[in-house]
Amino acid sequence: MKKYQSKLTSIFLLMAGFATAASAQQAKKFITVSGKIKFPPSAEQQQKFPFRVQKQVGDDRVTIDTIHLKADGTYSVKIDATRPQFYILNEFEEDRLTIWAGKDNLKIDFRGEDTAFIKIKNPPYVFIEGSKENDLINQVNFINYRNYQNMIQVGQLQYKASLAKDTALEHALTEQFNWLFDDMTERIKLLVKMNQHTPVLMYALDFLHPRKDKDLILAEISRLSKEFPWLAEAKQKKIDMERAEAIAKKTAIGVTAMDFSQNNTTGKPVKLSDYRGKYVLLDFWASWCGPCRAENPNVLDNYEKYHSKGLEILGVSLDDKKDAWLKAIKDDGLEWAHVSDLKGWKNAVAKEYNINAVPSNFLLDKEGKIIAKDLRGEELSQKLAEIFGK
Repeated sequence: MKKYQSKLTSIFLLMAGFATAASAQQAKKFITVSGKIKFPPSAEQQQKFPFRVQKQVGDDRVTIDTIHLKADGTYSVKIDATRPQFYILNEFEEDRLTIWAGKDNLKIDFRGEDTAFIKIKNPPYVFIEGSKENDLINQVNFINYRNYQNMIQVGQLQYKASLAKDTALEHALTEQFNWLFDDMTERIKLLVKMNQHTPVLMYALDFLHPRKDKDLILAEISRLSKEFPWLAEAKQKKIDMERAEAIAKKTAIGVTAMDFSQNNTTGKPVKLSDYRGKYVLLDFWASWCGPCRAENPNVLDNYEKYHSKGLEILGVSLDDKKDAWLKAIKDDGLEWAHVSDLKGWKNAVAKEYNINAVPSNFLLDKEGKIIAKDLRGEELSQKLAEIFGK
C-alpha cells in the first residue's frame, strides 16, 4: 500500500510540475519593438557593428538579441517583458537608447549612420512612441539632449573667448556651464516628484548626482522597492551607490590619489606615481566630448604657463577609437602625456575613480595628494596661480 501511495505521490508531483511549467510558459509575455532606420549603414558595417538588444549588467552591456534590418530599413523584434524591465537598443554603435519593456508595443525610428561630412558624436533626439510608461524616458532624454546642445553652444563661445584671451568672458561662460548642470538637475528633480508611482522612475534617478542627491535617491529607491518588490534595478542602484560612496572616500580632498598604470599613445605603460615630486592635473576627457574640447585651450594655456614651474598633466581618455583620440590630441595641440585603454566608459581608470561625466579632473600636489577637483576655466587658472604665482 505504501509503495502504491509513493507511486501515486510521484505521479501527482510530476503532474504538478508539468502544470507549473505550462503555467510559466503561458505567463511569458513579449512586446514588439519596430521602426525604421533612415540612413542604414552598409552591410559590412552592420555586420561589424550589429543592431543589438542589450541589458546593462553591472558595468557591462550583455547582448540579448540581434536585430536584422529589412531591405527598406525597417525592423521588428520581440522582447521578453514577462517581468517589466529596462533594455538598451544599441543601434549600430551610432546611438544607444534605453527603453522600458512593459505593457505596450513600441515604435522607434532612428536616424542611422551619421551622414555629415565631418562625423561628430552628437546623435539626434530619439522619441519612443506607443507607450505612456516610456514617456518619462522621453522627457528625461529630451532634457538631457537640450542640455548637451546648450553646453556645445557655450563651449564654442568659450573656445572663441580663449582664443581672444578674454578671461572675463571665459569666466562668465564657465559659470554658465555650472548653471546648465544645476538647471538640468532641477528639471530632473521635478520629473521625479511628478512620477513617483512608476518603476520607470529608476531611469530618471540615474541622472541625479549620486553624492549631492544621495538622500533623495535613497528615499525614492526605498519607496519603489516597497511598491514594486520585484524591481531588481532598485536593489542594484543601492549597491552601485554604496560602491560610489566607497570610491568617493578614496578620491576625497586630502587623500593620496590611487596609483594606476595605462598605456600611452605609443603603447607604453605610464604610471601616475611616476609624477611624484610634481604637481599633476589628472584630466579625464574624450575626443567626442564637446565641453572637453572647449576646455582644452584653457588647459593648454595653463600648461604652457606653468609647466616650467613644475606642472604636469596626465590625460586619461574615455575614447574607444584610437584614430579619433590621436586626431583630437593633434588638433587641440595637447602637448602632455595621454593614456587610454580605448574601452570608452569602461576605461579601467575611469571606473576606479568613478568618473560618470567628462570633463572631470583632479589636481594633485607633489606627494600625490588630491588638493582640488573639477577645476575649469578661470577656477583652474586661479588655483594654479595660487600654487606657482602669476
